[in-house]
Amino acid sequence: MVDNQFKLANAIIPEVFANYVLNKSMKTNRFVNSGILTNDTSLGSQLLAPGEFIHMPYINDIADASDAQAWTDTQDIAVDGLTTGEQRAFKFAQAKAFGWTDRSQQVSGAPAQATVASRFTSYWNTQDEKILFSVLDGVFKNTDIATAKMYEDTGVFSARGFLAAIAKLGDLQDNLLNKIVVHSSVYGEMKAQQLIDTVQPAGAVTPISVYNGMQIVQDDDPHLLNDDGSVTSYVFANGSVGYSVAKPQNAVEIQREARHNGGMTNVINRRVLTTHVLGTSVAKGFTPAGQTVTMDELAKGDTWASIVDPRNIRIVAYQAKLDKEFQPVKETTPTTTPTPTTDSKQGK
Repeated sequence: MVDNQFKLANAIIPEVFANYVLNKSMKTNRFVNSGILTNDTSLGSQLLAPGEFIHMPYINDIADASDAQAWTDTQDIAVDGLTTGEQRAFKFAQAKAFGWTDRSQQVSGAPAQATVASRFTSYWNTQDEKILFSVLDGVFKNTDIATAKMYEDTGVFSARGFLAAIAKLGDLQDNLLNKIVVHSSVYGEMKAQQLIDTVQPAGAVTPISVYNGMQIVQDDDPHLLNDDGSVTSYVFANGSVGYSVAKPQNAVEIQREARHNGGMTNVINRRVLTTHVLGTSVAKGFTPAGQTVTMDELAKGDTWASIVDPRNIRIVAYQAKLDKEFQPVKETTPTTTPTPTTDSKQGK
């Protein structure tokens, strides 16, 4: 009789697991679902191609060319040319592994395998959020972009200040912007000012909170909190941020280490993705310190450049103070020291 023991490979089949994580990430990522991150197939088609960047050539519109000349029979008609440019976007190459020892499973009975299988998607969604806010942080540290697209309020978050922020989009302010991302402390301030409405979209199970007709998305990412005590909120138009993720070769592997730590199993996941504010580009002079760009590098202003009129970037930032009642408490990582156990036989 052929042995047919249940193995880890029966529970996590690499190809199936990779598709599961990718598909579920697209379904459960709230920024994708809200329309802030737009799955861009033109970006995705380049993710696994050679090179460290995605190249997006464009041709400039002729609408703003010089005025038409007078038509006469005494001079030639002048001919204008067309101009082109290129946006460059990062390819983020990421890997993550989770593992457990045989001994830990025997003693604790904790469902390590099931947890890894069911929660890897949530882990990558959290990474997507961190990348998005690091990119926004860096883009709005670019002086040209910040001057054109950020409103810094000297007072607390208010309806007037918000309108001043979206006015940065000029005559498109009422037609494009439809999502606002705020820290939960700002959300509390907005509720206190009675700025929030609740609507029930057709076919939706739960109602959503809206402000000025825009869907509110709450997030407590630390990039939204500024060192001077102010808080930054971002207002988006759909399609303002391109996003895509792809599975490289060996996207998921299961590694069995029979001798290490008495026996250990690891599940390794790799992916390549891009998150790019359309209308910006990786600065020509920027080169990552390592093989792939880091979160810290993304959050620096000199990483980015504005390659078009920054008014055409379809995101605005609103920076404002908060009343002291709503000041957020910055999260800190608790430091714990393991308590040594006493063994009566120790030293004997």
